[in-house]
Amino acid sequence: MSSPEHHRSADFGELRIESVSKRYPGAHRREPPRLALESISFDLRRGAVGVLLGPSGCGKSTLLRMVAGLETISEGRITVSGREVTGPGRDRGMVFQTYTSFPWLTVEENVGYGLRINSSAAGVRSGVVDYFLDRIGLTPFRKAYPDQLSGGMRQRVAIARALANQPDILLMDEPFGALDPETRWQMQELVLGIVHKERMTVLMVTHDIEEAIFMGDRIAFFSRGPGRLIEVIEPTFGADERRLDKAALKAIPDYGEMESRILQMMRTEGSRASESAV
Repeated sequence: MSSPEHHRSADFGELRIESVSKRYPGAHRREPPRLALESISFDLRRGAVGVLLGPSGCGKSTLLRMVAGLETISEGRITVSGREVTGPGRDRGMVFQTYTSFPWLTVEENVGYGLRINSSAAGVRSGVVDYFLDRIGLTPFRKAYPDQLSGGMRQRVAIARALANQPDILLMDEPFGALDPETRWQMQELVLGIVHKERMTVLMVTHDIEEAIFMGDRIAFFSRGPGRLIEVIEPTFGADERRLDKAALKAIPDYGEMESRILQMMRTEGSRASESAV
């Protein structure tokens, strides 16, 4: 099945996060604002997978929600394909950790929901839905309802629905966190295969170091809150090496070195949090 027609600019999917900070009001009027993220700058080229990694409470999901337009930006600027983010938009698709299918709709109705509410013509809508049902392995289940599916299959529905809207960038907030290890691995490989074929730009949040190295072209590591960008890590081994087989990936000498380096940063942030609590 051939890919549906895409109308995208030359810089499709390019993400720029420029000196972005996030402050929340204090719990009481006299309390100062709470700084959640401080002066974050990060960018992604078209077709790349960016990973936001760090300890709990570092602001990873907050930043993702700001890219989605679901959180306001206190300072700085975010652009997707050269357009400034001022709120939610069709150029960004979002996949959450929890399953977000509509239980009263079939799989194919769920996948085509965004197209329908945005008035896509029925013929175009049908072709796009068919294409992404096929790409994500849901065609045999198109008439099923979400409660008839496993957790992994329900998450496929959510991913297919986001992809069917053909966004410039796909945003994923720990999308595989609720899955068992085997299903999680399968879903990681499935998403990477689609991303590679569609030249889709992806920004995802994870707390899993192995997942970050397996999926990420650029890994942004954050300090414990207030979140600051400590380092941007780019795997020295190629994308083909990373994405073919996890066993082969772990056998690459640079993999162990990178994993140890990130784990040490995690431990350092954990120690810093323990010291501040004393």
